[in-house]
This record gives sequence, structure tokens and C-alpha cells, in this order.
Amino acid sequence: MGNPLIDPVRSLPPTIVAELVTSPSVERLLNRFLDEAPSRLASFAAGVYVHDHATGRPAAAEVRGLGNYYVRSYERHGRDRDPVVQNALRERRVCDSDSLMPREEWLRLPVVNDVFAPHAMARVLCAPFVVGDEVAGTLNLARRDGQPEFTEEDRVAAHMAATVLGIAVSAVRERGSVERERTQLAEALDRCGTPVVLTDLGLARRHLNAPAAALFDRLGEARPEVERLLDCDDEGAVASWSSDGGQGAGLRLTITSQRLPSQPDVIMSVIAARNEASRAISPTRLALLTPREIEIATRALTGRRDGEIAADLFISQHTVKHHLKSIYAKLGVHTRAELLDRLLL
Repeated sequence: MGNPLIDPVRSLPPTIVAELVTSPSVERLLNRFLDEAPSRLASFAAGVYVHDHATGRPAAAEVRGLGNYYVRSYERHGRDRDPVVQNALRERRVCDSDSLMPREEWLRLPVVNDVFAPHAMARVLCAPFVVGDEVAGTLNLARRDGQPEFTEEDRVAAHMAATVLGIAVSAVRERGSVERERTQLAEALDRCGTPVVLTDLGLARRHLNAPAAALFDRLGEARPEVERLLDCDDEGAVASWSSDGGQGAGLRLTITSQRLPSQPDVIMSVIAARNEASRAISPTRLALLTPREIEIATRALTGRRDGEIAADLFISQHTVKHHLKSIYAKLGVHTRAELLDRLLL
């Protein structure tokens, strides 16, 4: 059974709740909420204050029914002396002037005479909204003389509205945090100088950082051929591609791809690009290797896999892996991509 104190007419419709939760910003959220709240909550004025994580003080606020002078006056002279707000924050529950103290005592308070009464605020209510363990902000309502006192039904309705606000503010903040992180990572990838491609198999979408986008523009008609090499059937793979002509003439790519352990449907590909004409194996590096290691390293340089190298040299894959381990140790590398960089002039 639903709560009999909740009047469906005063509740926020699901469409409005959906708009609030999907708002692009806290400012848009507060304005959309205040388009509906005052009339539904039977108050001539309403305000929503969103608190700063660190200080607990309002960092964003929107007020309807009262002017800017009141907003500034309240922050300067009223908030810390307002027993309704202070009690609501302390108790983490809805509080209003009618239930907090007798009417005569309320009217004698300095904050009422100095801040509320000059703006025709006879009764006030504060409903905090809590996100996790933090009071994320408050919904504040005001009624004039002649309007009825706040009832239990009013307090329940305000609590429900504040609950929606808490969920919506949390959602907007989370989206903003994710978007900031995404932007930071994208900018970092663009500035790293190495072509990187993220392939999301689930969404059938690729993200190219700026160096990768420039490289693929250079490939011209060969782009689809290279894109096919980005797909990685195993946990990791190294592929190579050389241009026979066209826009990318003389270009050789080594593509190291790996599925992300936490998201196997996402493949990260790092691309090393070199001009074939300037490609040569460093004699000083080769001097460190045995003849057999040179054979294996040279084939690894062309992008051949362990099984292919083993077939070429009529040895086992285990032997190939043993030699590669020795090559890595001698050259001070840990991956095949690092090996290729170390071998080349």
C-alpha cells in the first residue's frame, strides 16, 4: 500500500523525474525542478541549495518567488541563525517552523524579524537531501501570512521531493565526473604522440586519438586493410603491415593489440609507424645476439608469430619462446613492441 499522506497531484510525475535525473547540468536540474515545485508544494517561494563537498556550504542555488536581495541577505545574515535549516541539517530530516516551536516564539526570533518578515515569509520549511553519507543540499519552502501552516502531509511531500532531488543531483554529478575523466583521458591520449586506437566490439565503434587519426588519413584507400588488423582474437597480438604504394608508400606499421582484462570486448591497439626506406636493424644490437637469436629477432621484426617463426626454422614454439626470453634479457625489453623499437636504428 502507498503512503496515504502522499497526494498524487503534488507528487512529481515520472516524466519530470526522468527529466531531472537526465539533466545535463545542476543548473538545468534546479531550474526544471523549480518550474514544478512551488505550486505542487503550495509555497509562494522555493529554493534549492546544493552544497559543496568540502565545506558543506551552498555551492549552487536557485530560488523562485524571492529576489536576489533576499538570497544575498539570507546567506549573509540568515543561514547560520536559521533554526529550521540548522535543525534539518543536524537531524537530517524535514523541519519546519510550525513543528519546531510555538508560533509566538518563532515570531520573536531575530532572523525572522531581520530576514524573513521583510520578504513576507511567515512560515518556512527545510528538507535536506542526502547522497550516501553526505547532506548534498536542501529544499527550502516559504509561505505567507494567510497560507496554512505546514502539516505532516506537507512534510512527507517535501521529503519525497527532496529524495528525488538527491537522486537527480547525484546522477548529474556522476555524469559530470565521468565526462571530465573521459575528456582528460582523451586529451592525454591525443598528446602522447603515439597512435592509439580503442575498438569497442560491443558498440561496434572505434576511438582514434589525434596521432592515430592523422595516420589513418595518410593511409587513404589502404585504411580498411589496416583497420582489419586492429581486431584481436586472442588476449594479445602483434601484426605488421607494409604499403606497396599509394599515399602510404614506404610506410610500415607494427600494431600491438590487447583486450582490456576488465572489458574483454574492448581492444587497445598501439601502432608503431616507420618509413620502410629508413628501416634497418641496429648492428650494435645484433652484436649482442647469437646467430639463432638474430634469425628469430629478424622474423619477429616482420611481425611473424611464434608458431610461424618455429615453422620457418624447423624448431618448436617452446624453443622460440626460450630464445625470445634470452633476446629480451640481452636487449633490456619486456614486450615484442619494445623489442622492435630496440632493434631498429
